[in-house]
Amino acid sequence: MSPTLESTQSLPTYFIGHAGVGLLFDDRPRNKIPQANLRDIGDEILSLSPRPKAVVVFSGHFEAGEIHGPGVIEVNVKRGTPIQHDFVNDFHDSHPFAYEYDWPHQDAPELAAQLWKHLRNAGLKAKRVERGIDHGVWVPFKVMFPNEKPLDIPVIQISTFHGNDLESQIRLGQALQSLRNDGYLIIGSGMAVHSFASIAEITNAPTEEEREATRARVISESRTFDTKLRAAVTKKDGKERAEALLKLETLYEFKRSHPTVEHFTPLLVAAAAAGDAKVEALGVDLVEPGFSYLNLRFA
Repeated sequence: MSPTLESTQSLPTYFIGHAGVGLLFDDRPRNKIPQANLRDIGDEILSLSPRPKAVVVFSGHFEAGEIHGPGVIEVNVKRGTPIQHDFVNDFHDSHPFAYEYDWPHQDAPELAAQLWKHLRNAGLKAKRVERGIDHGVWVPFKVMFPNEKPLDIPVIQISTFHGNDLESQIRLGQALQSLRNDGYLIIGSGMAVHSFASIAEITNAPTEEEREATRARVISESRTFDTKLRAAVTKKDGKERAEALLKLETLYEFKRSHPTVEHFTPLLVAAAAAGDAKVEALGVDLVEPGFSYLNLRFA
C-alpha cells in the first residue's frame, strides 16, 4: 500500500468514508473494519514522499453557508481551530465522554489564505471564514493519525458548495487539480451511502417481520448504489468519470442513499481534483443498511 512518490509526480487524492463518532468507541467486531481501513490509509499518507505541505479536506459536514447564496465556497482561515462535537445524535446520556474527545493538529491560516486566492483566481466565488474542525475530519483522522503516529502537517478545511447542484462540485474539484503538483494532499471525507432516513424506516417499522423486510430492502438499495458508484468512479478518463458520477443522480437508489447530498459531494470534489488519475478502492468493503464505508485512492 504506501506508495513512494517522486518529486515530479502529483500527490494522490483520497476519498474516505468518515463514519460517526461511534468509530472511536463502538466495540462491535464490524467496527474494526473501518478502523483498520482508515489506519492503513493514515500509514500510507505518513509514508508519502515528498511530504505534503498541507492536507486540504472537504467534509460532508462543511457546506458553504446558505447566507452566501449559491455558488460560494468558504475557506477556513482560523488560527488555533478547535474541534467541533457536532454529532447528529445526542450522546450526552449514552456516551458523554464523546464530548471530551480532542484531536491535536496543526493549522496553516497563511496557506489557507493562499488557497482562497487560488479559488478566486480560478473564477470561483470564495469567502474566508473562521470555524472549528467538524467530526467529518477529526473523527476519522483521530483513527488515521493516533497519538503515536501524529499527522505532522497542517490541515486546511474548505467547504463544498451549498445546495444540490452537483456539477458545481465537479467544477470545484477541477479548480484544485493543479494543487496536487504544488504539495497539497486533497481528501474528500463523506460517505458513499449515507441515509439516516433509511435507518429510521427500519427502526420505525411496527413489527419485527416488517423491520426485517425493510432492512432487506434498504441493504439491497445501499449495495446497488455502492456497486454503481464504484463502476462510475473507476472510469479511466477524468471527463468520463465525472459524467458517470453525475448520472448517478438519476437513479432511484441515489435519493434512497443520499436524501441530502452533502456526504456525496466530497467524493465529487476528490474525483474531479484527481483528473485522469487511476482509482483504487482501499481496504475491506463494508456496506450496511443506509451506509457504505468506501475508501478510494486516486493516483
